[in-house]
Amino acid sequence: MSSVIFNFGQHLPEVFVVFLASYLVWSLGLCMLIMLWRRRMFARDLLTILSGGVLAYFINAVIHLLVYRPRPFISFGVEPFINTAHLAGSFPSDHAALVFALATGYIFLDKKNGWFFYALAIFVSLGRVLAGVHFLGDSIVGAIIGICAAYLVRQYGLFFSAGRTS
Repeated sequence: MSSVIFNFGQHLPEVFVVFLASYLVWSLGLCMLIMLWRRRMFARDLLTILSGGVLAYFINAVIHLLVYRPRPFISFGVEPFINTAHLAGSFPSDHAALVFALATGYIFLDKKNGWFFYALAIFVSLGRVLAGVHFLGDSIVGAIIGICAAYLVRQYGLFFSAGRTS
């Protein structure tokens, strides 16, 4: 399935695939900051959301130490759309883990607008597969890790006690 998505990405405008894979994550972050700024508990909410991202990234770092999977562009023998570390493992996707942790953290605060960030997270993860830097499974596992990390932070107030709400 990853090769089908990657081959489809080869037929899309390169600028579009590069935007999804590399720059949409920054747009997501900026939009989230703007929407959070309007909230009364800006600092606490931001810290809660970022804590989920930090935990997701930490979990991925541990998995990267234990599991190595070459990136798809290496497996397919093609040039990637974006510059990325050739030697860094593909599994799981750090980008997917981060954006899904952020989106999940935000949806706990604002269910009505939070789905917007889930849509952006899906596009970021899909962009990474279209660009050939991740397999579909890498992005799916990264998304699961991000969702679980945000849930753990929310449920148990990991990293700081102010993040826990009842």
